[in-house]
Amino acid sequence: MSVEQDTVGNGAPQRQIAAAGGLLWRNGERGLVEVIAVWRPKVGNWSLPKGKLDPGEHPLTAACREVEEETGIPVIPQMRLCRASYVLPNPAGDVLKYVDYWSMRTEKPDAAFTADEEIGERRWITLAEAREALTRPRDQQVLKAFAALPAVTATVILVAPAEAEQDWDGPEVARPLSRRGQDQAVRVAALAALYQPDRAFSATGRASVQTVEPIAQAVRCRLSGDSAFDTEAHERNPERSGNRLRELAGGGGAAIVCAEPEVVSDTVAILADEDGVETPDVSTRPGEAWVLSLSGQKLVGVERL
Repeated sequence: MSVEQDTVGNGAPQRQIAAAGGLLWRNGERGLVEVIAVWRPKVGNWSLPKGKLDPGEHPLTAACREVEEETGIPVIPQMRLCRASYVLPNPAGDVLKYVDYWSMRTEKPDAAFTADEEIGERRWITLAEAREALTRPRDQQVLKAFAALPAVTATVILVAPAEAEQDWDGPEVARPLSRRGQDQAVRVAALAALYQPDRAFSATGRASVQTVEPIAQAVRCRLSGDSAFDTEAHERNPERSGNRLRELAGGGGAAIVCAEPEVVSDTVAILADEDGVETPDVSTRPGEAWVLSLSGQKLVGVERL
């Protein structure tokens, strides 16, 4: 995705700027949820951390990078909250800026911070304090989206096998990834690693195993096979894979699962339908992943990664 681009609306070109940020939260000492706010000396206000995408950068990658750069705190994304957009007046033509926000957690809330010209201070404040201090409408939009949700306690990254080798005359279960499929697996691994999964599971086919191997290696977690995510088992019992994902979510944290393509689409649809989460299109391409956000074992959010 480009950082800046020109589009045409009502016959006039309009420049767009893509940005991303996060609402980083923790359970405070007073038993209240606290979020991180940053002070921007140049504009004289408190806001949520955010920044522009680098050329070709994925919004989620940018969100994690920007929040850590502005706060000094390493983050783990949880759930996409919303997209805030606003117009920046400019003599050469107004600029439309949009910012994608994710909720985030951290294991190092007190990491070192160094002030600079852009960020003069960071501060943990309660949600009530944030509603008073963060005066920009876009920040209020993010706070509202976050407050409307139950706490996310688990993340499951559900990925379909990457593209398999077409020129293969061996057993189907042993069909490997193509060169393009290997590249897809590396791309998924780079994004999935942001969630720091501590468990990895795969359907029994070779392509499924090869798809999830890069992420298991990247975060140094054990990769286990699980036939619940095979097409054959799914056809016998379509609810089995969803129940298995709920079990994984019950342990908290994050897990990554590679399931056969039909299993991925059906499972997302079944879980979303059971828990009332809107998902207009569950079709899944090779190497594509879904981020399932759960509170306990209840699905509260679905995002195509």
